[in-house]
Amino acid sequence: MSAIASGEVVRLCTMGSVDDGKSTLIGRLLHDRKLVLDDQLAAVRDASARRGWDGLDLSLITDGLRAEREQGITIDVAYRYFATPRRRFILADTPGHVQYTRNTVTGASTAQVALLLVDAERGIGEQARRHAFVASLLGVPHLAVCVNKMDKVDWDEERFVAIRERLSRFAALLGFRDVAFIPLSALHGDNVAERSRRTPWYDGRRVCSAWAMRWSCFPRACRRPSRPSRTGCRSRPRSRR
Repeated sequence: MSAIASGEVVRLCTMGSVDDGKSTLIGRLLHDRKLVLDDQLAAVRDASARRGWDGLDLSLITDGLRAEREQGITIDVAYRYFATPRRRFILADTPGHVQYTRNTVTGASTAQVALLLVDAERGIGEQARRHAFVASLLGVPHLAVCVNKMDKVDWDEERFVAIRERLSRFAALLGFRDVAFIPLSALHGDNVAERSRRTPWYDGRRVCSAWAMRWSCFPRACRRPSRPSRTGCRSRPRSRR
C-alpha cells in the first residue's frame, strides 16, 4: 500500500524573519511542481502587475489575506495542502514579524519539520534564533535551514559554510538532532524543486526532496528533541528521594 493510500501525512511549517523569503519559497515550490490552480495563478499575475512586477510575485500564492497582499507581509498562518507519490503534506506558512509570533507558534505547534529561512546576505538574525527556539520548545523534531538569497552573495560557499557552522552550534544547544542545511534562491528556484548548477560544491538535497525523502513520518512525541536548560546545557532528570 502506498504512503498516500495508507494516509501518511507530513506536517511542515516555514519559520524565519520577515523578508527572508518564506512565502516566496513556498510559492516557488508550489508553482514549479504544478500545484497552483489556473484561476489562482491568474489572480497572482494580476496582483503582481498592480505592484509593478514584470513577472510573478510568488509570495502572493500563500499570502491570502487582503491586508497581506496590500502590505506585502504575512500576518496570518496560510495552510497549503499537496502530495507526492510517497506522502501527503500540510504546510503552514507562518509570519516573520515579531508582533505576529503568536501566529507562528500556532502554525508550528503541530509541525514535524520546520523550514527555517535565513537570508544569506544578512546572516542569522534575532528572529531566526527566536523561531528556532520556538520550534525546539514545541518539540518539532526536524529542522531544515534554508539559506536563501544565495544569489545576492554570488553563491559564495564560504558564506554558506559560516552560516551552517554558527547555526549548527545553536541548534545543538536547543537539542535538535536532525538538522539539514540547503543553499538556495527561492526567487530563481535554485535547489527548491530542481537542483541548481550554481552550487557545484553542494551535493545535498533540494528542498522538495529533503522533506519528501529524508524524514520518516513518526508521531511528534516520539521524535521530540531534548529541552535545553537556562544555562544552555541539557538538564538532567531529577532523582527521586
